[in-house]
Amino acid sequence: MARVTLKDVAREAGLSVTQVSRALNGHSDVAEATRALAERVASELNYIPNTAARRLQDPGARTGSIGVFLPSDSIRFSDPFFGDLLSAMVLEASEHGFHLQLSTPPKDTQRLITPYDAAIRSNSVDGFVLLRTLIDDPRATFLLERDFPFVTFGRPRQSTGLASVDTTRDAFAPAIKHLRGLGHDRIACLAEPPQFAISARRLESFLAALASETELAGEPTVLVAGFREDDGHRATMELLMTQSERPTAIVALNDLLALGALRASEDLGLSVPGDLSIVGFDDVDAARLVSPSLTTMRQSATEVGSALIEELLPLIDRRSPTHVERQITPSLVIRESTGPARP
Repeated sequence: MARVTLKDVAREAGLSVTQVSRALNGHSDVAEATRALAERVASELNYIPNTAARRLQDPGARTGSIGVFLPSDSIRFSDPFFGDLLSAMVLEASEHGFHLQLSTPPKDTQRLITPYDAAIRSNSVDGFVLLRTLIDDPRATFLLERDFPFVTFGRPRQSTGLASVDTTRDAFAPAIKHLRGLGHDRIACLAEPPQFAISARRLESFLAALASETELAGEPTVLVAGFREDDGHRATMELLMTQSERPTAIVALNDLLALGALRASEDLGLSVPGDLSIVGFDDVDAARLVSPSLTTMRQSATEVGSALIEELLPLIDRRSPTHVERQITPSLVIRESTGPARP
């Protein structure tokens, strides 16, 4: 369907393009009747201002705002990784004269794009950062169709023509090599919901790293747990109490899940790392403070947050191509939660 233009609105309203433009942009010298007519016709035709073109013609039209909508069902402000991520984004944006507009949209997935549509129509932001990006993300499709600047944390399937920040595809290779070197051959995984792009990338990396190994004791057990510590505790209890042969090691796709696995192991009277080794991902502050301290893949939330803003700003300025995939390589931090496999 062809995009409705300002000329279409003007023709339907019986006004000049200049009259419609000034009416919709709030100029004070426009008669109220003319303004009301232009707004009514624009609404009826579903006219969306071409904000990208407006900013190219008039850089002063920028708002200095970057929109970030936080899905309340999967992100908590108490989540240590996302807390550090948001702090880094705020700092990086402020160094370039921008600020973040944070809000939580309705949980209704059928209205996922509604706040983005409203922000574009009201010209309240210059670009978006998409968090908890889905493999098939209607927000990305919508913003691509609107030619509106955005960057995603995690790369969705419809990736052509967009910018993203994600972990490398071999992210878990060092962790698996470490566990295999300690003699572990039954390695289970606590996964995040796979419909999310970063979760899918991490699981893909875990499975690929195991696939390159030989002499494993069967296929790895993968349990989709969730994102939070309680999810990790529940999934680990299920895993350790129902498997005829318990895993000798658990790899969790984030540190909160790994912390839940540590708590479940303690509840079951298992020694870590004597009976079970546990590895996390992210290296949040709690990873080094718990006992035993957590072996994990360090992916700096500060680096990710800064990278998201760094990739978005050239898109706002139209100074770079949009097809960018920035990959961040995590590093293995060996602490007390991993040790030799028990014979």
